[in-house]
Amino acid sequence: MRPIRPHAAGPPPAHRLGGPPGATESGITGPPAEHSAGPLEIHTSPTMSTATQAAESHEFQAETRELLDLMIHSLYSEKEIFLRELISNSSDALDKLRAAKLTDDAFKGIADVEAKIELDPDSDARTLAVSDTGIGMDRDDLIANLGTIASSGTKRFLEELRTKGAKLEEAPNLIGQFGVGFYAAFMVADEVTVTTRKAGSDEAWTWRSTADGSYEIEPAMRETHGTTVRMKLKELDAEESGAKDYTEEWVLREVVKRYSDFVEYPVQMQVSREEVQRDEEGKEIEGAERETVIETVTLNSMKPLWTRPKAEITEEEHTEFYKHIARDWEAPLDVIHFRAEGTLEYTALLYLPKKKPMGLFDPNDQKSHVSLYVRRVFIKDDVEELLPVWLRFVRGLVDSSDLPLNVSRETLQHARQLGQINKRLVSKTIDAFSHLADSKREEYEEFWGEFGPVIKEGLYHDDANREAIAKVTLVRTTHGDGWSTLAEVAERAGGEGEAIHTHSAPDLATAKASPLLEAYAKKGKEVVFLTDGVDEFAFQKLTEFAGHPVRSIAKGEDEDLTSDDEKKELEESSKQHEDLLTAIQGCLSEQLEAVRFTGRLTESAAVLVSSEHAMAPHIERMMREAQGMGGVPEQKRTLELNPKHALVERMAGLRGSDDERFGKFCELLYGQALLAEGSPLGDPARFGKLVTELMID
Repeated sequence: MRPIRPHAAGPPPAHRLGGPPGATESGITGPPAEHSAGPLEIHTSPTMSTATQAAESHEFQAETRELLDLMIHSLYSEKEIFLRELISNSSDALDKLRAAKLTDDAFKGIADVEAKIELDPDSDARTLAVSDTGIGMDRDDLIANLGTIASSGTKRFLEELRTKGAKLEEAPNLIGQFGVGFYAAFMVADEVTVTTRKAGSDEAWTWRSTADGSYEIEPAMRETHGTTVRMKLKELDAEESGAKDYTEEWVLREVVKRYSDFVEYPVQMQVSREEVQRDEEGKEIEGAERETVIETVTLNSMKPLWTRPKAEITEEEHTEFYKHIARDWEAPLDVIHFRAEGTLEYTALLYLPKKKPMGLFDPNDQKSHVSLYVRRVFIKDDVEELLPVWLRFVRGLVDSSDLPLNVSRETLQHARQLGQINKRLVSKTIDAFSHLADSKREEYEEFWGEFGPVIKEGLYHDDANREAIAKVTLVRTTHGDGWSTLAEVAERAGGEGEAIHTHSAPDLATAKASPLLEAYAKKGKEVVFLTDGVDEFAFQKLTEFAGHPVRSIAKGEDEDLTSDDEKKELEESSKQHEDLLTAIQGCLSEQLEAVRFTGRLTESAAVLVSSEHAMAPHIERMMREAQGMGGVPEQKRTLELNPKHALVERMAGLRGSDDERFGKFCELLYGQALLAEGSPLGDPARFGKLVTELMID
């Protein structure tokens, strides 16, 4: 369904340029056909004069009256959308006239009048007028469009409210759930007057209502075709939080820029400025009085960049537009611009930033930053359904020509269509990552340094795209100092089934210094370093990639390192030193789950490893220290010893002959293993004391 505003029969011209506008087409119309955006200027169109006959009084249709009651009593906070709706109506009316002059002989002889939308605020009278030079309305149009509700969807909504026995105060988000176009004016106005003249007609009419259940229509005068909606604004409520004065220039500028920046026609307003008088050389005339200058300014940019062919848009234009929507000082790294056609038509224009914005990891800002437009009219920003949270750094917009919305354009219906758009946007964004990695590797590596941790959230959350994300994931490894893609690591790992080895550590320096790397280096096996906080969780889900199992070198057994002969040798050493292993376990029973010999070590004496599904120790500490996570228990781990290290023989000699000294050696051995992996000591002072005793012994 389409957003419902009181509108003329038939689709807007963007969809039906071939048929003539019907008799009911007007300045209060349905969804916009072709909208653009830009700052606007405002002035007042000539409006009514004294009526030549008595005003006609009409009762609102029952559903219209009920809807107006809901509007006026709604507690909806974003009342500023009334201006968006009126500007969109004006834009529709201008679209309809343009189409009619091209397709209907009855309109081809109409004199050209500048196509524009004007705002006319009057702070003294507390009025605001929105005028256009569009197709306008006649008497029958006013009755049909402003006195009744033609939408069956609107009727159904009201019937549901009646069926449920809902009260007005129980529908505070009415506009957010079910908007009403022109009628939104009554949220901010005590009285609304519409003066309009249909193109090709000499008659003008005025429609007036205070939303009391009735409205009046009377003849009027207007110099040109078009429509003026003049609102007698409600008095400002000093106690209303965030109340805005819609007669103030800055308020109107802000609302137009936010909602109607890309409307195709100029939205204009007259503003006054005090200027100092200057001489012919441009110097201020000393002692001269300031003079008031009135100028017409355009409030919207009218630059719908995304509607133009990609080949015609320059890099400078993209940079300017990106800075405008992202509030960034730098140019974007890359542009994703495409048009989808078929059952669901839309245009997407997305930008990849070069630097991470502030608040990227703010837990209160974990949402998409892609805006939604319908025919160039802003609908909603930060639409969470358009991009997943792991792409929250992407900036841009989607402009749909036929996306079903509810009447207010505030709440999106038909999540299936949004899901289709989401799927395509994610795919296109990952393709952009891949292209950058292949063609602009240095730039992609800098980009990954900024946004890699966020993208890797997708490895955990996005089941459908995990493999694709993994292909563009960059990692540091033991294979040189540079970045590698996981696809490159997989290729170097060998044939299918060969494991991709990973090691999680709090930072790169600690990872590179780990004793766990010794045997892998000796056997020429590459190890991927996982040093971002998200890695531990992401690689819990990425257990396989491109036919290669993904395994941590700090968890479970060392099956990837030991041959059958080496396993047999370890078994023999374990039997030979069974008493030693049991004694060390006894000394460190509070800290350790087990003590065993390993083939992971070639130079170091000992290393700590975790069970297969345990979290890395630095992540465990982080969670334990985090607010609200103090209850995370400390997991016991396994101490693995190098059976060929001289220290093992030394400790075997101490056991039984000097148990006190043996116990101290056990403490030192465990402390060294903690330090080697970057973990803090439980009792640094005691460790230091034991080292000192050993040094002077």
